[in-house]
Amino acid sequence: MEKIKPRDFSDLWTFVRVVDCASFSEAARQMGTTKANISKQITRLEHALQTKLLNRSTRRLGTTEAGLEIYRHAVRMIDEGRAIEAAIAGMQHGPAGTLRVTTSMAFGNTQLARLLPGFMKRYPEVNVVLHLSDRVVDLVEEGMDVALRLTPQVTLNSAVARPVGRLRHVVVASQAYLALHGRPASIMDLQAHRCLAFGESPAGAWTFRVDGDKQLVRFESALSANSSQSLRMAMLGGVGIALLPTYIVGADITSGAAEHLLPDAQPLGPFGDQLYAVYMENRFLPQKVRVFIDYLLEKIGETPDWDDFLR
Repeated sequence: MEKIKPRDFSDLWTFVRVVDCASFSEAARQMGTTKANISKQITRLEHALQTKLLNRSTRRLGTTEAGLEIYRHAVRMIDEGRAIEAAIAGMQHGPAGTLRVTTSMAFGNTQLARLLPGFMKRYPEVNVVLHLSDRVVDLVEEGMDVALRLTPQVTLNSAVARPVGRLRHVVVASQAYLALHGRPASIMDLQAHRCLAFGESPAGAWTFRVDGDKQLVRFESALSANSSQSLRMAMLGGVGIALLPTYIVGADITSGAAEHLLPDAQPLGPFGDQLYAVYMENRFLPQKVRVFIDYLLEKIGETPDWDDFLR
């Protein structure tokens, strides 16, 4: 392969615009040049990289496998360039632009949505796009700036995972359930109760840390669901005992709608013990991302307000 020359970086920007527009003509219109000049730049770039980047036909324009890989790298280069500009502009004007954030349905609806107004009042030049999904969202492919992930293990591909809050799980039940069935005195007593399991299997199991060791409690679940919000509603309805993250059920415990059972037990929940802010590795972290993470650390951190019942 030939050495990449300075002009080839300009050709890379053109290539990204062509892929985004899926059209030579539209890319030329947006860049204020001609279709012939765009074609010349793409050909020059393909020659420099010694690989075909685009599949062209009369009806359709698409990337080759190599072209898609080059596109992803080029987008990151452009983002870094924009981040440098934003950092310089931010020194004078403060954080601005569109911040795209993704997280789970439950955490987004119960906690992040109520925290965003304070962030947006503090940084009025930042517009937020909030994407809620229970699947793992690819930051690059789906154009996200930050993902807030609740998981025991974060998989990183050229990304950074920064802990921004402590996650805790508790065993809870409604007063109506306890009035009918009584309270478990130990974790093993749970096997005699109607328990609600996260997941889709009727065979439930909860793990507790006891004297430094892990102890598994197995049970036949009265209800299994792959939604912690659904389990909360069932628990409040008196269906059974649930193991839930405190960001879901903390307010219910504070209000008395639910009771924190076995407070000396240390359950290990399905979402791990940390909330992570995941973002692409970037030496010039956009200011809008940096201040958002700082805001989360301030508002959540080690002692989030949904854990007030523990204090």
